[in-house]
Amino acid sequence: MNAESTRCAITVHINELPPLNNWSLTIGDCLYSLRCCLDHLVYAIACHEASPAIPAYEGKLQFPITTCKADFDDAVARRRQLGAISDPVRAEIERYQPYNRPHPHVPPLLSILQELSNWDKHRLLRMATKGMFRGQVGMDFSRADPPVMDGDFQFTPTSSPEIEDGTEIGAITFGRPTANVYFDITVFDFVIAIRHSKRDATTPVGGDLSEFSAFLTLLSEEIRTIIYAVSAKVN
Repeated sequence: MNAESTRCAITVHINELPPLNNWSLTIGDCLYSLRCCLDHLVYAIACHEASPAIPAYEGKLQFPITTCKADFDDAVARRRQLGAISDPVRAEIERYQPYNRPHPHVPPLLSILQELSNWDKHRLLRMATKGMFRGQVGMDFSRADPPVMDGDFQFTPTSSPEIEDGTEIGAITFGRPTANVYFDITVFDFVIAIRHSKRDATTPVGGDLSEFSAFLTLLSEEIRTIIYAVSAKVN
């Protein structure tokens, strides 16, 4: 309660930190597997198209992920990441490159996969408690002075891009000084997020954090879509 007895704030006090480092290792394995799926796709197609011979540039084969057409052309022509793969397959792979496939809420999904899989090779992924998902607040007004009636107070959640010890997540405000009020229920669920690059410069604070479970689902669906679409172009 503030000195004027008009505002009761709810702040987070962390008794036990979530195992973010362990979760980072697990998610890193998931990202590595998703990235490998794309490389296995290219290698399998190259082997199929070259059969019974060994595919050209076998040691360089991988699924390129690039941010512009010039880099994609360089990956194909100079670095030979697609070997001698057929034109329809190459064109379909290019269609799913980040510069051709923006996302309305986060950066292009393949660009995030590339960023995080590269980061995971050397460091733990950056995990954070992003914010409140849902909650329940109850107040004890039995000793309030003066008595509290309906409409005398309002609960306002506090927006915060990242939750740490001492972060305020909401407050009860009163239209007049009101003493001897207490919280009797404070139950909240928080979002565990993974940090990545922002979509663009106009993205608000916290826009580089995505709830990790939903984010992995998005990535998995994107990889599945790419595998089906590219495989459909194989003769």
